Amino acid sequence: MKITIFWLAWSGTSTVWKALAKELSYDFKSTWNIMREWAEEMWLSLYEFEDKIIKTDKSFDNKLDTKVVKFWENNDNFIFESRLAWNFIPDSFKIYLKCDEDERYNRIQKREWINPEIVEKNKKRESELVERYKIVYPDINFPPKDDVFELVIDVTDKLPEKIIELIIEKLNMIK
Repeated sequence: MKITIFWLAWSGTSTVWKALAKELSYDFKSTWNIMREWAEEMWLSLYEFEDKIIKTDKSFDNKLDTKVVKFWENNDNFIFESRLAWNFIPDSFKIYLKCDEDERYNRIQKREWINPEIVEKNKKRESELVERYKIVYPDINFPPKDDVFELVIDVTDKLPEKIIELIIEKLNMIK
């Protein structure tokens, strides 16, 4: 089975998908991991990579999409965490982990040691991402509507264990 997980930053998904992949004995792939690898190859931090490459290289999104599709074509039994994998892996079981915006920003501040600038930086990043996707992907609604997904879970007040339980329960229903 192929599973894709969509999220917005700081929804707590990294905790969930790592544990879910382990629980299911599935491979795990993430566009963030791909970008992190590319950044390391260029001796850049992820933030530098974003500013110097993602925002300036008009072909970046297509390169990333090609990598996602190639992974999909050559693998099975995986979880792919990404903003757009649900679109590029059409036969996947699509999950949206939704989180209240205020809670996401609270999580950012807690993780980033109460740095108020990080919230504004993240809001700006999300806004820029939405605008970039409108240009690069004019036929894709972003952020997507809930009806694109087989499972939507509001993770605002749920512990990772409960989220995983809900996902496994749904997966067992469709097997």
